[in-house]
Amino acid sequence: MSSFKQPTRNEVSSPEILQLAKNWKERPGLILLETLNTSPSGLSLVAADPEEEVSGTDWELLEKVFSRRQRTQKLEEGAAIGFVRYDGSFHFGFYPQITVSHQSPPLLPPRSSLNISFSSDMEGATFIGLVERAQEYIAAGDIYQVCLAHRFRAKFEGDFWEYYAALRHVSPAPYSAFLRLGEDEVASSSPECFLNIQNQHIRTRPIKGTRPRHSNPQRDSELAAELVASEKERAELLMITDLERNDVGKVCKPGSIHVPDLLRLETYPQVFHLVSTVEGELRDDVSHIQALKACFPGGSITGAPKKRAMEIIAELEPVPRGLYTGAIGFFGYNGESRFNIAIRTAIKKGDAVSFHVGAGIVADSNPQAEWEETLHKARGLFLGALSEGNQNISKQYEMLKASYRKGVPVPSY
Repeated sequence: MSSFKQPTRNEVSSPEILQLAKNWKERPGLILLETLNTSPSGLSLVAADPEEEVSGTDWELLEKVFSRRQRTQKLEEGAAIGFVRYDGSFHFGFYPQITVSHQSPPLLPPRSSLNISFSSDMEGATFIGLVERAQEYIAAGDIYQVCLAHRFRAKFEGDFWEYYAALRHVSPAPYSAFLRLGEDEVASSSPECFLNIQNQHIRTRPIKGTRPRHSNPQRDSELAAELVASEKERAELLMITDLERNDVGKVCKPGSIHVPDLLRLETYPQVFHLVSTVEGELRDDVSHIQALKACFPGGSITGAPKKRAMEIIAELEPVPRGLYTGAIGFFGYNGESRFNIAIRTAIKKGDAVSFHVGAGIVADSNPQAEWEETLHKARGLFLGALSEGNQNISKQYEMLKASYRKGVPVPSY
């Protein structure tokens, strides 16, 4: 007879999800996945105390443990929840009890005492040089596009939950997450869906193209229209949409791949993005774990062709990405799996916290503009690091951008 706990799934109201996570924040293996900044409905879940954990790079072992639990328990309520780093290593907890809500949790104002001073690993001029080097590879025919990133770091003292509570308020996103799993603490406000699988139906939603939001409504609308009309941004997303069609096609039934949504404008608190949707039907011999492994990492955060783009990323980026541009999510025993792409994501290890931001580089990229795009994407992560009632947020952010234009290191707040 199995010694596994019988899995259960409790349904609660959306405010209760957030309160449970706060109450459980000291429990081992806390996971909170939230659907924010979307329609009033959307799956959010919280779990803690995993019955078993699997980490490393042995995907066959992960598949074996998942299949054994799914088969032995004969119920549909548990899940393997965790993350996959950019290098393909993973950490998953197996949770027999999950609490879910199908309403978007409230964006409660946090009571934050944080004042985190982030600094970048490189100057603006250095990043611009990397963009120019990438464009040389594009001109030589090695690649069509590559995503390049740089890292911010800071000392961190206090409760990382406090940072996530602030981040989810200033930068709510449909694939938000807070995790305490293994040695990692993670706060994510990702807008991007890597994979959403319902039984055999698979969907990915790559993002390409960015413009900043503006406080003036007219200018805000102009920036959105500018993004939609940009030939460069549209071509960039079309390239990645085609790449994702190819990736998903490797695990899907012939003829099932389609693109129901192409070049959709989506609005987030700090930026506008262009998004496409690619869907298909998994072959009968492909599991959800196998599908993720085959499509990983996402094309929107690597480039095209993917293999050569990843080689150039390894050459040009000075530090490993870690969890950045990996994936956070779950494989459900009920035939539902969902993973984000781990962008707009901060990771705490010991007394340090870090995050990466990147931009997609193509032949006609303006290196300075690509640099500033990374700052637009970082804004929510910066704002989450400032204390409640801070009246100088906009001023500090403008100082940050100005310092980068001069190619000097980022100042402390």
